[in-house]
Amino acid sequence: MSDPTAIPNFGPNNNGDSGSSGETGQQEEALRDRVQAALTELGLEPSVDKDGDVAFTFSEQQMFVRCTDDESNVLRVFGQWALEDPVPSDPNERLQVCNDLNVAFNLVKSAVAGDTLLVTSEHILPRGADVRGLLGLALPLVLQGVQLWHQRATGQEPGGEGAGQGEQGAEGQA
Repeated sequence: MSDPTAIPNFGPNNNGDSGSSGETGQQEEALRDRVQAALTELGLEPSVDKDGDVAFTFSEQQMFVRCTDDESNVLRVFGQWALEDPVPSDPNERLQVCNDLNVAFNLVKSAVAGDTLLVTSEHILPRGADVRGLLGLALPLVLQGVQLWHQRATGQEPGGEGAGQGEQGAEGQA
């Protein structure tokens, strides 16, 4: 087996320089700046929190965007919500609802940590991608994921809209 440290690490410019010094920081800042500008264009008031995430309020909900610190240009839109009654307290029931939601959707994923629900939408952005357009779609999708999670967890039927029907269809196939 070869030594993985002996394998050359060719960066995007293929000259053996991985670009790991200042270049990646500039790319991360550029993506974060683009996210902040896009959120401002959408009428939101973004700020950068202590973790480096772009924080803002959308539809009266605190949400965040995390931009990666490498050249992959991964953007994660997410929010966290405290779980309270009437949501079941059984961890297995909560995780089952997460599993159902994750199977039903490709762009929205959910997880539960303790009494906190995390719903995310992650995207790999090609250079020059329309960040505003992506955020215009991802923000409502995350909130719809939260709504569907709560409906399923509390035994309510989804409103019969397209996403709910897709979820019921996936459940019926299981």
